[in-house]
Amino acid sequence: MVESYRKIPVHMRSEKRAGSTPDDQVVDSLAKISGEIDSITRQLAEGSLDDLAIKHRYLGYRYGENIDGEAADYGVPLPDFDNERTKVT
Repeated sequence: MVESYRKIPVHMRSEKRAGSTPDDQVVDSLAKISGEIDSITRQLAEGSLDDLAIKHRYLGYRYGENIDGEAADYGVPLPDFDNERTKVT
């Protein structure tokens, strides 16, 4: 398609033929191709997006974040690392 377009002399690309210009035809065709590529990319990525969401949700449940994104109230508390109380004199 692009090769056919390139063979058309520049001064003729803006002349209407078969209802539209070669410029319009190539732009329309490339937009359709772009839409198909986007659709296929989304279909391929859908499984990965689902997998990532599942892993994120699991880590949240496992390591302290509930489904609402709030910190969960379980697990081993961390020690207090306040330097004033742990200084050795």
